[in-house]
Amino acid sequence: MEKIDFVIAWVDGSDPAWQAQKAKYRNDPETGDAQVRYRDWDTLRYWFRGAEKYAPWVNRIHLLTWGHVPSWLNTEHPKVHVVNHADFIPEAYLPTFSSHPIELNMHRIPGLAEQFVYFNDDFFLTAPVKPSDFFVKGRPCDSLEENPLTLNWRDMMVSVNANDVLFLNRHHSKPSCRRGNLSRWYSLRTPMVAWKNLLLTPISRSSFFGLNHHHLPQAYRKENLAAVWAMDDGWLAETCSHRFRDPSDVSQCVFKFHQLATGDFHPYNKRKYGKWFRGSQYKDAARAISRKEYKFICCNDAPSVDFAEAKAVLHRAFDSVLPEKSGYEK
Repeated sequence: MEKIDFVIAWVDGSDPAWQAQKAKYRNDPETGDAQVRYRDWDTLRYWFRGAEKYAPWVNRIHLLTWGHVPSWLNTEHPKVHVVNHADFIPEAYLPTFSSHPIELNMHRIPGLAEQFVYFNDDFFLTAPVKPSDFFVKGRPCDSLEENPLTLNWRDMMVSVNANDVLFLNRHHSKPSCRRGNLSRWYSLRTPMVAWKNLLLTPISRSSFFGLNHHHLPQAYRKENLAAVWAMDDGWLAETCSHRFRDPSDVSQCVFKFHQLATGDFHPYNKRKYGKWFRGSQYKDAARAISRKEYKFICCNDAPSVDFAEAKAVLHRAFDSVLPEKSGYEK
C-alpha cells in the first residue's frame, strides 16, 4: 500500500506576535466572518486523538503553521512534522494571513507523500477510517456532484467559488470530460449524485455551472497540484500574492475540480460518510460526534454563535469519545 499523509493547516489567532504582524499589513479591522476565522476553539488536540484512534495507519502528519506550535504537542513523535509557512511557501508570498496561498502551495511541503489528505482545522475524524476511504488503486476518493452556485450578496467566498468554476471552464471542456468519464459521473456507488447530475444536465451541456466542494477532508495526489500550477500559474500566483482573502482569488478547489474533470478519482459517497455542520448546528455536530454517526465531519464557526457555549458543547462531545491523551500529546 502506498503511503498516505495527512496535512492540516492551523493558526493560533491569540498569538500576540502573529496579531502584531497581521496588524502591520492590514489597515482596516476585520469583523464578522473574517474575524471568526482566527478564533481558537482549542480542539486541535481532539483532531490528533482522532487521527491516532481512527487512522493509526497514517504515514505522517504535516501541521502547517505560521510559526506557533501548541504547547501540548509532542513534536518528537515520529509521525509529526511541524511545517512553518516559510518552509514551503515561496518567500514572495510571505507573510500570508489567507488560507489560499497556504493551500495552493501544499505540494511544495518537504517530504510530503504523493498521496495525502488535506484537513482544515475544523475537519475531524469521528469514527474509524480505512485508507480506502481516501484512495483506491491510487485514485483519490471523491464525488463529482454538479451543484449550481448560490449567490449571496457581499459574501466573498461566493466570488472565490465562482472563480474556481471559471478556472475549471477555462481549462476543461465539460462535454469532453463527461464523455470520457461517464462511469464516474453516473456511478452506482453514488446513486443520488448520479440522479442529480442527470437532472441538472439541461442547465448547461456546454460548460460547468458549479461542483459541490463538500467541505470535508480532501484526498489529493501531489502531481495533480503541480499539474494545475503548470496549467495556469498566473492566476494561482496572483492569488498567492494577496496577504488576505480577495474576491479575485481561487481556492484549493481548483485542484479538486481538476481531479474530477480529468477522471482521476474513485467514486465515493461523501454524503453517507461525512457531514458539514454550519456554525449554528454545533449541537447537531456534538450529537454526531458522541454517536459516531459519520467517519468525518466539519464544524464551522460563525459570528452569530455563542462562542463560549458552542466550545463547551463540542468539548464535552469530544471528551465523551476521545477522553485520553494520544501519543501526539506530551
